[in-house]
Amino acid sequence: MSQKKPQNNVMLIISIMFGYALTYMDKNMIAAAIIPMEAELGLSASQSGLLMSMFFIGYTVMQVPSGWLSDKIGPKKVLLISIGTILVATLFFGFVSALVLLMVIRLVAGLGHAGVPTSATKVVSNTIQPKQKMFVQSLILSTSGIGGILAFTLGSTLINMNWRYAYYGLALLFAVSILMIFFFFPNKKKYPNGEQEIKKDKVPIRVVFKDKNVFILFTALLFLNIVLYGYLSWLPSLYEAEFGFDLKAISIILGINAILMSVGALSSSFIVNKVFKGKDKRFALTGIILCGLACIVFAMTDSLFLSIIMMFIFTLTSNAVFVTLFSWPHKLIRPAVIGTSIAIINMGSTIGGFLSPTITGYLISAYGGNYNVAFIAMGISAFICGLVILLVRTKPVNTGEV
Repeated sequence: MSQKKPQNNVMLIISIMFGYALTYMDKNMIAAAIIPMEAELGLSASQSGLLMSMFFIGYTVMQVPSGWLSDKIGPKKVLLISIGTILVATLFFGFVSALVLLMVIRLVAGLGHAGVPTSATKVVSNTIQPKQKMFVQSLILSTSGIGGILAFTLGSTLINMNWRYAYYGLALLFAVSILMIFFFFPNKKKYPNGEQEIKKDKVPIRVVFKDKNVFILFTALLFLNIVLYGYLSWLPSLYEAEFGFDLKAISIILGINAILMSVGALSSSFIVNKVFKGKDKRFALTGIILCGLACIVFAMTDSLFLSIIMMFIFTLTSNAVFVTLFSWPHKLIRPAVIGTSIAIINMGSTIGGFLSPTITGYLISAYGGNYNVAFIAMGISAFICGLVILLVRTKPVNTGEV
């Protein structure tokens, strides 16, 4: 029995990581697919930005319901429904051509995506030993880079053939993910390490809304994701417009960038513990300041070499900060309500993700196709995120009765 548990946990984590990677493949691939879509459908920068933003409306709307359901009915059911919804939306996205229908489908895909981070975090809270939770959470979040690699290698190869083929292929991968979740996730709400303890610590839902850290992290992630999704959405178009790169060259650069996303995510837990001696706030502040400076230098330079270096720096730092902020709830929030809490916190991410392509798309159009102002705005957003991080109260989680 004791020999089977670690193996089951490994397969469980791999299943989560695979599904998580595919959601990031979907999020990243739209940035490359939008180039041939604009040519085929005659979309303007503002229309493209709106299309990419529709995803985040659905994501935002479903955040709290999916988190509450993860706490109440269990993460396996939520994850199966969520990825099933993404699969259907992804498949239909490859079939339609009308802008309105494409926008509706991306909205539905966002509804499905909302359940993935909340249910995944609930599984980590329930099944992983306390000392390993932040590492496992960072491991799962590091798949954002793997998703980027898949988007800019496999995805871009299919996009070069026909952007619709990329979405048919992605739908097939989501079907594989559903099978893995079905076979490797626990069927019951009882988990080996967490659920019995959670039942002893019954916490009323109102506690979530009284916790200031939940709303501080919500706000910090909102401003951070304006940076993250701003550059993910527009980097391919920028390199095409300002440096004349074709999609193959763009894919190589963004593939390397995606590897750095994983490096930033994976290294955050190690650096916090070994270099910053567990001082999460100091690490997050250092990272976000470097991120903001890199965004502004990126916007101001005409050098291709320096722009790529700055891109790599803000990718490393922004992803390291994202993982730190998203993992903090394991230290600061009770396991019994972590699903709902993460849902509210992640809603900040989705609102930032919605605002970012729309705002940056407007700025790019307003300044005649110039990307500099948009990237300076991202740098300012990073600095605002740093100011919000200062407000986080780094108290240990209180598991006492209310």
